[in-house]
Amino acid sequence: MREQKEADILRDCLTWLKLHGVFCWRQNQGAIAGEYNGKRRFLRFTSMAGVSDILGVLPPTGRLLAIECKRPGRKPTPEQEAFLDIVRHCGGVAFCVHSTIELEEALRAMIAPPGISHTA
Repeated sequence: MREQKEADILRDCLTWLKLHGVFCWRQNQGAIAGEYNGKRRFLRFTSMAGVSDILGVLPPTGRLLAIECKRPGRKPTPEQEAFLDIVRHCGGVAFCVHSTIELEEALRAMIAPPGISHTA
């Protein structure tokens, strides 16, 4: 069995979150090179250094969720770790995962199973 790519882990985490009623999205980062009117252009699309791969809102509290997805054995960069720390400091939930199993363990107490009301 091949080792999962970071993109696979990210996709699986987004699917898991959506199946559990979490409003979330992929926060794209990166750059592309291209040509326009005969000139080579470089376009960077980033909101801020280190922003997490996945951002979302946790029901029912509305807390910000920030998730950095990494392949097994990889760690967040210092900028990514700083972003996670800021989110935590502001009252959000932020962590790095290497699989959906880690994601589930981190959120188990915060998310009700599908079909279960979040209000008591």
